[in-house]
Parts: sequence; C-alpha cells; structure tokens
Amino acid sequence: MIARGAGPLGGNPFGILILLIVLLALVRGGGLAPPISAVLREPTSSAAWIAFLGFIVAIALGITVHEFMHAYTAHRLGDDTGKHMGRLSVDPRAHLDLFGSMLILLIGFGYGKPVPVNEARLANGRLGLALVSLAGPLTNVALAAVAALPLRAGAADVVGGAYAQVLALVVAYNCLLAVFNLIPIPPLDGSKVVYGLLPAHHAYTWRTYEQYGPFILIAAIFLLPYVGIQLLGPLVFEPARLLTEILVGRPLF
Repeated sequence: MIARGAGPLGGNPFGILILLIVLLALVRGGGLAPPISAVLREPTSSAAWIAFLGFIVAIALGITVHEFMHAYTAHRLGDDTGKHMGRLSVDPRAHLDLFGSMLILLIGFGYGKPVPVNEARLANGRLGLALVSLAGPLTNVALAAVAALPLRAGAADVVGGAYAQVLALVVAYNCLLAVFNLIPIPPLDGSKVVYGLLPAHHAYTWRTYEQYGPFILIAAIFLLPYVGIQLLGPLVFEPARLLTEILVGRPLF
C-alpha cells in the first residue's frame, strides 16, 4: 500500500494481496481487529457502529493524506504527473480505489490508488524520490499527532466517548500505516527511501531486488513464525504502539 514508482505495490496485484494479508495479520494480531465483525454480530449495537465508522474514517483519512503528500511533494520537486492525473487533491475520491475500498469494508484493510511518479523529472533524482516516498508516512504521523492532541488533553472525554473513540482509531491506524510503510522492503515506501539514499552503484543493485519484495513479505508473515522468528511484530506493531503512547500519553492498544 502506498509506495512509489509504478504504484504502491509496483503495479503488481500479487503484491497488493500480500500487503493486505500482512497488514490484516498485524492489526488482528494486535487486538485491532476490523470492527465489521462486531457490527455483523450485533447489528443494533451503537457502540459497534461507532467503532466501524470510526475505523473507516481513520483509514480513509490515512490513505488520502498519504497519497496527497506523495503527489504534493513530487509536484514541489518538479514532477507534475500526479497533478495532471488529479491526485493533487485532498478529496478522498481522488485517492480511494473501488476494490481497495471494498476490501476495507470486508476485511478491515485495503489500499488507495498509487500516485505515479516520474523519477527523471524530480529535482535531485533519486534523493527526490526518497523525499517523495518519505512524505507519505511522515504525513500519517502528523495526522496521528493532530488527532492525539484532544486525547492527550482530555478534551475528547469531556465531549463524548464516541468522539474519543474515533480519534483513537485515527491515531492508531495512522501510526501503523506510517511504521509499516517505512519498512525497507519493496514495494513499501521505505525501500524507495533506501534506494534514494544509497550511492549510485549500490542503488542499482538494490533496485534489482525489488521483484523479490512480495516474497520476502510472505516469508516474514508466514514462514518465519513457523521456526520461531517473529519479525513483523517487533518491526511494526511494537514501534506503532510506542508511537501512539508517545503521542497520546497512554497506550491505545
């Protein structure tokens, strides 16, 4: 979800499915299961519906600001590809993919439409691509920080529990999006950041490994746990948990 180049997943539907599986496993493993299950179990429960709608708001905002900042940063660095395709917008309709949005509703995680970036048109070339890639996750952190302010100040509890719950979901899921996307495994944003910062001769070698990224994710989520190696939990879930605690002043999950 949400990386650069040919798309957040390199234009590879197989990569899209792998990323969805990884994110879903991370979220469920950390006790942040998609609340659609609660709605199905208790369709008349207002609490279940608040959790579900708050979840949708959190993910829609996260995808929108993430992709917008990729497009905006690319525009500022000289590449207007995203702008010409209508992606320089904070309208969620410009960034939400129909199928990806359906997956959000059904399984709790999905993806947005990737912002195309032409590396050759970016100022500073590979460094520019690194900045474009970094802009998305950092914006997710910024959104989480803004949503955390009322929670940290206690104002959300005064206004109402539903308001606090929605804000907490915005903080939690945007922290997860930011941390996960910074993992340096193709096709995630972190891999493009590494590519942009490496010396030229090492960068070319790094690029040749991009095709193996989805398989590395498969190994990390499915194979390594069978031999007792838990990789993604410590790399993603725990840092995201710590980040939410720093922003809010108490753990959210």
